[in-house]
Amino acid sequence: MPFTDDVRSRLQAGPAPSDPVRLPARRFVDHSFYLAERAEVIGKTWLLAGRVDEIARPGLYMTWEKTVVPLLIVHAVDDVIRCFYNSCRHRGAPVVRVPRGRNRALRCQYHSWTYDTSGKLVSVPDERDFVDLHREERSLVPVACEVANNAIFVNEDPATDLQGWFGGVAPEVAGIESGGLRTLDQRSVTLPVNWKRVVGNLLAAPPVPPRPGVDAPAVTAADVEQLDGGHLRVVAPFDGAAARALGLAGPLDWAAVEDDGLPSVPGLNDMLRSTSTTYVFFPNLFVTFTPSGVLNLAAWPRDEETTLLEATWLAPDWGEEDSPAGHPAWSVRIRWAQDRLDAVAAALEGAQDEMKEPARQGLSLQDDCEAVRLWNETLDARLGDTVPADSLTGAAPGEVRSPLPG
Repeated sequence: MPFTDDVRSRLQAGPAPSDPVRLPARRFVDHSFYLAERAEVIGKTWLLAGRVDEIARPGLYMTWEKTVVPLLIVHAVDDVIRCFYNSCRHRGAPVVRVPRGRNRALRCQYHSWTYDTSGKLVSVPDERDFVDLHREERSLVPVACEVANNAIFVNEDPATDLQGWFGGVAPEVAGIESGGLRTLDQRSVTLPVNWKRVVGNLLAAPPVPPRPGVDAPAVTAADVEQLDGGHLRVVAPFDGAAARALGLAGPLDWAAVEDDGLPSVPGLNDMLRSTSTTYVFFPNLFVTFTPSGVLNLAAWPRDEETTLLEATWLAPDWGEEDSPAGHPAWSVRIRWAQDRLDAVAAALEGAQDEMKEPARQGLSLQDDCEAVRLWNETLDARLGDTVPADSLTGAAPGEVRSPLPG
């Protein structure tokens, strides 16, 4: 049976009852918990760093610091996308200082050590002054980098390759030709709150982008399923009114609908075209499909109290034509993306300070919390025994919050 039939069957049966989810306050405020996340999760996971269209030609490069660690992503002259720590092997200064550029060689401005686009050290001024210098030992330090459907992923310490990380999502999206997509719009907001609160906000209310003719579609209760690899699939059917506006007979009448006047993303199944479906790639990437574009939302932890929330719209490649961003339907979507960022910021205003109050024991989520529970349990499993048990999902309330051991 196709997985879409299983989803429809569960939606027809209605949501199963779920227990409240308890999240202790200390997991949102303690620096040591953040350090454990940085070491065991962010530092060991494949992360979406951009798309090939951002550095489309050999010699182009871009810096990337979404995880605070400075990285350098290069489209090498041999047409391979590579990633390195943006740190010169001489004194550790940045190899490049501008966010984007093009050059067949990468020269540190500090003392002009120069590297080719494969990371090899090729030139050292006054090299004779460096006793026993072996260039082959001073190449830029590489970071694992792989490309899938023109999306660039990086991983500082991979335990598996990128396809292995995709896990159970891979067969479900295998037919989608997302390699032909291009970055149409990107915007972000910095929030003074722990990244898990931002992720929880998005999980509790997954994005429902506008559709041509339906600027504010409403949805019914979602089906949430955890897939191999810890990723989630969240399928939210449109309600009756929105479904009819899209030409469907009802919420579960899935068909090959298209967005009028806009080129389609090839390979989407009927469920993706007829619902608001989001794949949550652990730990921080939300990918929501529409017939004519894909929305990526990513929550990047900057420290235990700061999160960068980024929204990126991808559209079918428009070639040499003018960007479709000015099309009325895309204008609505772009404004909606900004509104969504602003809404998350408003919803979480003051949330970090609230979690620091001595009497605040944590969060107790009563409704629509299955996705939040699954995500937090996956996070806890990745952290293992590096954090105390009373900071994990489901820890009993009542304990007095104290700092984690440094």
